Amino acid sequence: MRVELQDIYEQSWDKESAARLKKLCSWMMHSRLEQMKAFCRMIRDHWDEILNYFEYKLTNAILEGMNSIIQNVKCRARGFRNVEYFKTMIYLNCSKLDIDAVMAKA
Repeated sequence: MRVELQDIYEQSWDKESAARLKKLCSWMMHSRLEQMKAFCRMIRDHWDEILNYFEYKLTNAILEGMNSIIQNVKCRARGFRNVEYFKTMIYLNCSKLDIDAVMAKA
């Protein structure tokens, strides 16, 4: 099952090939492995979103990455004196600004 899922992940590029995933889910649901059944239920719950990916090729990975950076800034600071300082730290950490080059010119 794992190898079949890996093949589907590596080779599926359109909605038609996503039908293999549906067949795999059927196989998983008839297995005795509860983890595979839970995984299959998750796939079935998100089936429309999975098909949308094949149509539009969009994900929210960039936003999740930025959220991770923001949460890291929030954790490192352990509180901010005001919202403006928090925004400034987010901009500094999420931008591609080379701080060392800016500090060397100052």
